[in-house]
Formats: sequence, structure tokens, C-alpha cells
Amino acid sequence: MLRRQGQHVVYPALRRLASHTQQQCTNPRHLFATFYANYATASNTLAPSKELSRLQQAIGQGNIQQAALAYKSIVSHIKAGEKSINRDLIRRLLMLARHGKRKEDIDFINSVISDMKQKLQLKPTPFEYHALMYAYGLQQSPEKAYAILERMKRDDHIKPTLHTYNTLLGCYKRVNNVDRAEEILAEMKQHKIKPDTVTYNTMLHLLLRTHHYQRMMDMYQAMKADKARPDSYTFSTLLDAAVKSKDLHFGSEIYGQITQKCKPKDVDLTMVNNMIRFVADSSGLSKALDLYYCLPDRYPHIRPDKVTFNIMLDVCFKSQNPAKAYQIFSDMTAAKLKPDVVTYGTLIDAEAKMGHLKASIQLFQDMCNASIEPNDRIFNSLANIASSKSARPSDLNDLLDLIDKYQHKFKLDTKAYNALMYGLAQNGRSNQAQHVYDTVFRHAACQPDIATFTHLILAYINDNQLDDALEIYYTLREHHKKCMQDATAAATKRKVKIPIQLDTTFYSTIIAALSKDDLNHAISYSDDTDESSPRLVAAMSFFNDMRPLQIQPTMHTYTAMLHACGQYRDQYVLDQVHKLIKVDLYLDPDIAIYNAMMDAYNRTGNGEKVLDIWQTLSTAAASNHAQVAPDQTTVSILFDSCGHNGYTQQAQSIWTFLKRTRFELNTNNYNSYIECLCRSRGRQGWDAAMAIVEQDMSVPSRPQHGKPVLDEKTVNTLLSFARKKAFDASELDRLEQWRAKMLGEPRP
Repeated sequence: MLRRQGQHVVYPALRRLASHTQQQCTNPRHLFATFYANYATASNTLAPSKELSRLQQAIGQGNIQQAALAYKSIVSHIKAGEKSINRDLIRRLLMLARHGKRKEDIDFINSVISDMKQKLQLKPTPFEYHALMYAYGLQQSPEKAYAILERMKRDDHIKPTLHTYNTLLGCYKRVNNVDRAEEILAEMKQHKIKPDTVTYNTMLHLLLRTHHYQRMMDMYQAMKADKARPDSYTFSTLLDAAVKSKDLHFGSEIYGQITQKCKPKDVDLTMVNNMIRFVADSSGLSKALDLYYCLPDRYPHIRPDKVTFNIMLDVCFKSQNPAKAYQIFSDMTAAKLKPDVVTYGTLIDAEAKMGHLKASIQLFQDMCNASIEPNDRIFNSLANIASSKSARPSDLNDLLDLIDKYQHKFKLDTKAYNALMYGLAQNGRSNQAQHVYDTVFRHAACQPDIATFTHLILAYINDNQLDDALEIYYTLREHHKKCMQDATAAATKRKVKIPIQLDTTFYSTIIAALSKDDLNHAISYSDDTDESSPRLVAAMSFFNDMRPLQIQPTMHTYTAMLHACGQYRDQYVLDQVHKLIKVDLYLDPDIAIYNAMMDAYNRTGNGEKVLDIWQTLSTAAASNHAQVAPDQTTVSILFDSCGHNGYTQQAQSIWTFLKRTRFELNTNNYNSYIECLCRSRGRQGWDAAMAIVEQDMSVPSRPQHGKPVLDEKTVNTLLSFARKKAFDASELDRLEQWRAKMLGEPRP
């Protein structure tokens, strides 16, 4: 009733104002000021029209503090029986004040409610108390908001309404308090207040934010039981939950509800984005692209935003389709949408997965040039690409420059610095790796781990600074022993601040690095330990340290040692490793170890040992009880050894055996056997090799089932040995023609 009275007072004022304006005023600002003056007069206020104008203007501008000052000034001049401010203005004032983030703003709302009863002669309604509840919720004080329920009843005999409880639920949602929100929901039902769509949407969103996906599904069932009608916001929230929980079954149900029950005009952009994400997860890139491209026809009112394009970019990269991703990126640019930090982060992450350091650096620089602030995550993602095998030295230099420029602005974690050190280590840049360690890890900017020291030692090994690498290792080994002692000591007696312990990955990595060719050591095929390569001696030293430190060598460790022995053609160390393999009770050798062993003996020139190992493997395999059986790699190594060590006869017998037992021979096996035959003296072996190619192999242009396809190595091997065996010019010319025919190449 009061509101209607206020309106009847205002409308005549507006009519008088319009008449006056038509005759005298064309200035909008003058019109606004005149309205305030007439409004103040029409409201029967004795307060100065200037103060009322200030209040109106402050509310219009959203200035809480100025509105509060004007209000207090008006109220301070009110005399008994005066109605200087009507209910509509009070509501507009509280709608503004409830968004305040200061304690003073809540105090102000409380004072307004008090003034309504004591000075303004207006009885508070649920609206004013709801504004106070909302303000408490905004300031993270939901229990104070809940206390308003009792105050409403006690002071003004106001019963809570549906809107009261919905407001309270919003307060608890702000602090992610699921349990209290569910208690409020139960209290509603206890008071016979039926939850509506807003109630359930609030609860669903709260459960989504707190990752309670199963409880969301249960809440959705309760919503349907209460016959609260889901709207587009409901379905969008539920679909978001289905994507995040990877529940494709539930997601399919909700997606079906959207397509069946939601009118296209009711679908908003948030829902579309969730739909794309779900379709991508459930049906793949192709279906997601179909939805993306049909948006203009299906939902003409929807304009994709940055989130839409970022989702599509992520889907494309996860589907290993960078070309389509950059096409989407082009669409984003054409839509005049400026890429944001998420866009560039997605692009850089994708390039990182592909190991493209140069492209990632360019994207990072484009991002900075576009005045888009990177973040720590993107900076770390960029640094992690340093460990890519495709990272070139010049790219590493550019990355180091970027890190030097931005390291005080963005924080790299231990993993990122380790990746950087690994990239430097792979290129043997020990000085720079040491500099990173000294500036980052030595002074505790980041805490080092075992990978840090692995990469530091690796850098010195690859830089041929073996003594420096060993010096670091010996220090680390002593630190490991102290850590082992600390592990059994009481917490109060522990001395090591940074517990770093050596492990099998460390030893396997270092031994593998030491197996690379030593450019300063001549291969001698000696069984004298004094003539062994310093790098191989170091590898054996690392290997021998493992058991005393209670670190069990793995198959990968043994394989690395065998490879090192083969690289340095060291029969003596190889025999020692072979003996250790035989007596290791914790090792069940797989075929990879036997292959590495055969390859190592082949490289040391011990073809007889290779044949012995083959005999052991093939005999066991023939019994059908062997845990380890020869594979195609075994066969290739065997024939390589026979060819290099003059065991052509044995090779032919083995070939016959393999054919008889129907062993699945591949092109590499044929190439190894062909080369073995060609290495025999005279022409007989070469002719046998050519016969095998012509009878048992197919050409690339006409592959045949059961016949391996010859390749360039096959024909080049035959041609090479034909030249070595001094075939006449005419036959060599025919072989060249044959080569071109087999490979489908035009002869020059």
C-alpha cells in the first residue's frame, strides 16, 4: 500500500515535469536534476532536495559510500512524523549496499533496517532482511546470515520464504559448504517450503564446484522427484559435471535432454561450450567439429567466444591434429577475438608435447608482444621443452635468454629446471648446467632431487669431463649413505636437510651415457682390464657400487652395461657382466638382455659365444617350456655375427631351421642373412643371396602375403658386394637397372 501511495505521488510530479520540460528544457542533465527536485517535493520530505538528489545520484552511479553519506544526512534531519524516504528508494539503496565488501556496509544495512522502524515509519519486509543475508554471504559469513532467520521472527514476526532459503543457500555456496547447504535444504522441506528450480540449481552448482559428482546426480533425481522443472542452466551444469567426472553414460542422458527439451533460443553460450566438450570426449574430434561448424544454423543467436575456441584448440591438439587446430585459431582471429592466456597456453602446451621448442618460443614471444601476461604454468611448460630430443642448440640459447629475462617475474619449479639441465646435458654444455645448478639449486631457490644431479653428472660426461662427473658422483654417493643412516635414525637425530637417494634410474642413465663412443680411446678388442676405456671402467665402477648401496640392478641396467661393453669391444668386462647376470638371483633375463649380450659378443669378435647363446635359446624354445624365446632382433644379430666372424655354414643351417619351423622372418632378417651370404668368399654366397631375393621376397610395388618386401638396403647390399667382388661392368650395369626396377626409381 505504501508503495502504491508513493507511486501516486510521483506520477503527478512526472506529468508536471514533462509539461514544464516541453516548454522550457531540452538539456537532459537539467531534465534529470528537475526530476529529482520534483520527486523530493512530491515525497513530502522536509529534507533538502540537494541531499535527496545526492542520494539518487549516488545510487545511480553505484557509489555505496556516497549513498550512505547522503542517506545519513537525510535521516539526521528527519522530524517526528515525517516520511522523507519511501520504500522504493530504500530498496534501491539496499540493493546497492548488499554488494559492499566492507564491514561498514553491513553495519549500514543494519542501521537502515533499524531506521525504517524508528524514524521512517516503515515496517521491514523479507526483502530488507534478504539484502542483509546476501551481504553476509558476500563477505563469507554464512552463519551470520543464517542468524537473520531468528531475528526476522523475533523482531518483526516475519516467516522465512522460499526466497529466504534460496538466499541462504547462495551464502553457503560462496564458501563451498556442502554439508550446511544440505541442512538448509532439509530445513526448507521441514517447514513445508518446496524447493524450486533456483534452489536445485544453487545446490547443483555448489556440488559441481566441490567435485561431488555422484551427489549431483542424486540431487538431480531429487529435483525430478520434487517436480522442479530443470532449465538450461540446470542441464548446462549437469553436462559440465559429466565431462569433468568422465561419466559418458550420464552425459549422454543430459545431452539428450538438452536436444529434446531445450528450445534453441534458450540455449546459451555456456551450454554450447559444455556441449562441445562433451561431444569431444564421447565421440571424438570429428563430431566436435560437426557441432562447431553447425552452430550458425542450429543456434544463430550464439557467437563463439574465447572459451569456445580454446576448447576446440584443446580438442584438436589432444587428437593429434595440429593443422586443424591452427585452422580453428585462424577462425578465432577472423572473429576478431583476441587470444588470451588460455589460448596461448594451449598452443604452447601442444607444441611442447610435439617437442617443438622453436615454435613454442615464438608463441611465447607473440604472447608478450600482444601484451598478454604469461603465467607460471606457461613459463614452466616452455622450459620443459628443453628436454626434447629435437631441441637445437640455438633454440636452447633462445630459451636461456628468455629464462634469464623473466625468471624474476615467473617462477620455474624443480621439474622445469631439471628439464633445462637435461637439455644442456644432452648437448654436453656442462658450464651452463653447472651455472643453473649454482644459481638455482645451491642457494635453495628450488630443492634439487635425484634427477637434478643425474643431469649435472650427465652434462660433464657428455662434455668429456669424466673426472668432474666422477667427483660429483662420489660426493653424491656419500650423501646417499648419510640419507640411508638417517632413514633408520630417530627424527630428532637426522642430519640431512635434503634427502636425496640414488636409484636404479640414476645408474642406468649414467651407464647408458658412458656407453657412448669415447673419441679419445682406441678400440683394442683386448681382454686386458688395463687397456679398457676409462668410460667403460667408470661404467663398471658405477655398476659395482649398486649392490653395496642396496640398489638392485634391473634388466635395463644390465642392458646398458652390455651395450657399453659392445661399444668399447671389451671382452674382459663383458665376461664379468655375463657372470653377474648368471648369478643374480633377483634377475629373470628377458630377450632384450640376451639380444644385448649377443650383440656385445658380436662386437668383440666372439662369434662362437653368439652361437652358444643362440643354441641355448633355440633349444629351450623348441621344448615349448621356455620363458624366453628368440625374436626377430635375435635372428638379425645372429646372422650379422655369422657374417662378420666367418660362420657362413652355420648361418645356412640356422636359416634352414628357421624356415622349417616357420619362424616369422621380416625384411631385416632377410637383409642380415643376405649380407652374411655375400660376405663369404667367392661368388657362390652372392648368387645364393640373389636367389633368395628373387624367390622369397616381394617388390614394394607388388607386395605379396608371406613374402617380406625388399627395401633399399636389400638391393644396395647386393650391389655393394658385387662391386667388392669385382663383377664385370656389364653385369654391374644390369644390376643397376634391376635396382631401379625393384625400387621403382628412374635410372639416371
